[in-house]
Amino acid sequence: MDVYGINIIAALLAMLGFMVVGFVWYGPLFGKRWMALNGFTPETMGDVNMPVMMAKGLANSLIAAIGIGLVLNWKGAEGLLASMKTAFFVWLFFSATTALLAHIYEKQKLELTLIHFGNQLAAYLLAGAIFSFF
Repeated sequence: MDVYGINIIAALLAMLGFMVVGFVWYGPLFGKRWMALNGFTPETMGDVNMPVMMAKGLANSLIAAIGIGLVLNWKGAEGLLASMKTAFFVWLFFSATTALLAHIYEKQKLELTLIHFGNQLAAYLLAGAIFSFF
């Protein structure tokens, strides 16, 4: 089933892909370093309302997935390479530049910005790949 040219199943799978990449990225891969760079401790993370945080993350991931799906549809990207290439440019021109603002204006450490870059790039490429199969 398509809405505005976006396959709903693909959008939901891409949303799930964003969440899985984030779980791996900010967990086993870079979780300890991300926590240290932010000044988080297991104790301060214990105060987080996890269901609310996850709901916000799901909503954010769904919006990003729909956005990628729209761009892929508008561009007419077909196939794995074209979809991933388009997803890369969406990441570069919108996600990366937006994330870079925290480094530029909020003095976020470059290492933290690069961790965010990697997470988003991996998630956008995965979303592009997912959409290419629908």
